[in-house]
Amino acid sequence: MFWFHVSLLIATGISQWMLKTNNLVSSYERVPLDGQLNWMLSEASAGVNIPASVPGSMYTALLEKNLIQDPLYRDNDNKYAWLGNSDWTYNRNFTVSKSVAESSKVLLVCEGLDTVASVVVNGKAVGDTDNMFVRHAFDVTGIVKEGDNSIVVGFRSAVLEAQERDQKSSYEIPPNCPPPVQQGQCHVNQLRKEQCSFSWDWGPSFPTQGIWKPIYLNAFSTAVVQRVSAIPKKVSGQWQVDVDVIFDVNEGLTEVKGQVQVDVPALNLTLVQDVTVSSSQSRAKVVLKVPLARDVLLWWPNGYGLQNLYQMSVTFTSGSDVSSRSFKVGFRTVELIQDPVSSDSKKGLTFYFRINGLPVFLKGSNWIPADNFQERITRDRLSYLLQSTATVGINSMRVWGGGVYESEDFYELCDEFGIMVWQDLMFSVALYPTYDGFLQSVATEIRQQVQRLKHHPSIILWAGNNENEKGLRQNWFKTQNNFTLYYNDYVKLYVTTIKPIVNAEDDSREYLLSSPSNGKESEKEGYVAKEPWSELYGDIHFYENVVDQWNPAVFRVPRMASEYGIQGWCNNESLASVFAPEDYSMDAPMIGHRQHHYNGNAEMAAEVALHIDLSTSSDPVVKFTDYIYLTQINQAMSMRTQSEHYRRFQSRLLSDGRGLTMGALYWQLNDIWQAPTWASIDYEGRWKMLHYYAQHFFQPTLVSPYLQDNNTLNVFMAVDGVPSLERRDNLTGELRFEPMSDIDDIKKSSIHAQDVSDTLAAINKATSGRLTVTMYNYASFTPLKSWNVDYSMNTTADSVYTASVSQLVSEANCVSRDNCFLHFSTADKSNAVTSTSWLFLSYPKYSNLPRAQIKVVAVRNISPRVLEVDISSDAFALYVWLSAGDVLGRFSDNGFHLHTPTATVKFYAADDVTAAKLQGNLKVKSLSDVQ
Repeated sequence: MFWFHVSLLIATGISQWMLKTNNLVSSYERVPLDGQLNWMLSEASAGVNIPASVPGSMYTALLEKNLIQDPLYRDNDNKYAWLGNSDWTYNRNFTVSKSVAESSKVLLVCEGLDTVASVVVNGKAVGDTDNMFVRHAFDVTGIVKEGDNSIVVGFRSAVLEAQERDQKSSYEIPPNCPPPVQQGQCHVNQLRKEQCSFSWDWGPSFPTQGIWKPIYLNAFSTAVVQRVSAIPKKVSGQWQVDVDVIFDVNEGLTEVKGQVQVDVPALNLTLVQDVTVSSSQSRAKVVLKVPLARDVLLWWPNGYGLQNLYQMSVTFTSGSDVSSRSFKVGFRTVELIQDPVSSDSKKGLTFYFRINGLPVFLKGSNWIPADNFQERITRDRLSYLLQSTATVGINSMRVWGGGVYESEDFYELCDEFGIMVWQDLMFSVALYPTYDGFLQSVATEIRQQVQRLKHHPSIILWAGNNENEKGLRQNWFKTQNNFTLYYNDYVKLYVTTIKPIVNAEDDSREYLLSSPSNGKESEKEGYVAKEPWSELYGDIHFYENVVDQWNPAVFRVPRMASEYGIQGWCNNESLASVFAPEDYSMDAPMIGHRQHHYNGNAEMAAEVALHIDLSTSSDPVVKFTDYIYLTQINQAMSMRTQSEHYRRFQSRLLSDGRGLTMGALYWQLNDIWQAPTWASIDYEGRWKMLHYYAQHFFQPTLVSPYLQDNNTLNVFMAVDGVPSLERRDNLTGELRFEPMSDIDDIKKSSIHAQDVSDTLAAINKATSGRLTVTMYNYASFTPLKSWNVDYSMNTTADSVYTASVSQLVSEANCVSRDNCFLHFSTADKSNAVTSTSWLFLSYPKYSNLPRAQIKVVAVRNISPRVLEVDISSDAFALYVWLSAGDVLGRFSDNGFHLHTPTATVKFYAADDVTAAKLQGNLKVKSLSDVQ
């Protein structure tokens, strides 16, 4: 299994709450009810009655007691379908002290129940739930007693409940069921539950039931802090922090008077304010103004500066009740800019983000739940995945709308790593009910989640749903004959219900109705645009299968690409824990079972065959492992081609208005099981070839060559991480982005005064230098010829060199372009290399590649977890792939082309490892090994 993933580890979530007495004895008490194996889980028909951990689900509880196998093994997702069709009950006994039992108010707080549940305490029903995203606080005053108490949480099968709600609906709410290839359950859109838990095209169906977040008693006299939100804002040139304190209040009191104290120690700031709250007005707002004399350090996205964070604590004192919360905030501004791209209004609107006043290109990916079972996701696991994004230059992540609102750990880590979060609300690829009870539940969900998350500087946008505007307009759900009905439902949910709540709770960020969407233009056209996939507005999602995605001409030219992807298999080593020996064959049933995308395996094979010959090995295991390798090559190459295409268009506007692309977020970062998917990191944490390629196509200074047509080489440079200016042409009004070149412009920007000279030097280094183009023949390590050209960029993405391919081939005496290869490198004025790249002149299937014999020459420890690996080859080798077997970690580079006789890469191990052990596990493969 995954090196930081312990299958039975229950993530209880470290509480951010604390008692702060200031020499007082607080009457506020919190009694945790979660914990390991201190609940009982039962299911009557199967006679199950076992100890269980909370947070948890029935799947992990049964696995922990060895009553089921690993749910991900082979086709266990189908074998264990009965678990989701059954009703499960959690119960436990707990002890309450006299002081808690005699408190004026005792609340049973359930941070998350998944999903349809009834709660009984000491034999008395205290509440029902049907939304896993809502925090519930049930009044158990006078119900809990000193000494022994009992609690029962009975869950209804989400599968059966969804079916029942569909049957009761007065009209169809599509889609009814997922495609058969997904092997999933029906009508998940009837429930406010993790939508992908009923299956998706990249994951299995595990309709969980359980107490998935902390559960505890809150005992107090007057009022205690339930949640605190704090948003730093810049108002008239001065920073202030809008602090919103939400309380649990004893409704037996007419009003509660108390004192809120806000502390930011690093800025030497303290605010004390008297407040009055009640059950009908259970929140208080205070404003902490930061004096101009304070030197506030800004929070920046990854690659643009430091992620400066300030510890803040908020304490409420009312009589003897003292409660407090501590968290971190970051000072930054965010704007979504949707302005005309030129004086010609027909050419559309921009769609990009300014952070701290500077335009930022979003280099990112999309996040799905990191596990089918939320209780198995630890902070270490999240840290590894998010650090892996920051390491390769990713600065943004879209939290996709079919999963869950992520944990505090997730957003805290995004804050720390500088990963900007595009936050979908949890609605995806479906229409939804709009009866009063459903909308009331949604309203509570949205209000609570925005309140919970809005203090995180990493979050830059709220988006109402994933693909529902496009799906409605393109008739995905066969609704065209009754379009008005479903259109009205769409507006009722995302516009009438959700939008006012988001805007009221958080006026510091934009709310986008959908993704993809035309943004402002969608709203102008009545919230469902005629063409919500337009390249002239908003964002797009791009998926085209079995087209030549190594050719940039097939791609669109949008304002932003917030989803695009292509499938590739997970790493071969990651299948070991879920496959049996007979599964390693192209014809094995498990190969089809793990593929949840219609015709996906055939599509991958066809896509590979456009560029590379498939394996013809007679050994089924060799043929399948070769296939895994080739699909990863195709995935990496396709995403490289498309991502660089978007980066080249960040400061270009075509005559029809397309261009100014300011974001590329590929689908998807992570996996939920071991399978062929769109992910760049597989479920066990191993980087796929795509993720290694991401560190190149997302590098801050990018040299990006491509064939503009079959005979024209065009080399672009694209830079980010350096401050740029928005400039408009005096005649056309067309927008472009120019790197700052004047020290006065830098001083006027939000860059810290101490960094001005360093910033100017970094800009000059990134935007000017020398490009070297070198041609090789695959038959030799000796270059045929090199060309040098000095360049200086005028915009953040600029063409710096064009040439005729036939002319280059002729000058280099290359006999056939099928067997020649171009290498590119850039260097600054000190001759330090700033970027490298390469380009085929023909696809590998047309080339006569030599059979390369690659050897691991030496492995040595630099430190216990960092090693160097020397390799050598007797011939030019393409797509050199190193694998470390069961030694978990990653290489500094992989999937590279070896155009020199030797190379050295680093290996970063998850745990201490000796050079001898790593060398014994190392395997190396190149394209010429596929026969």
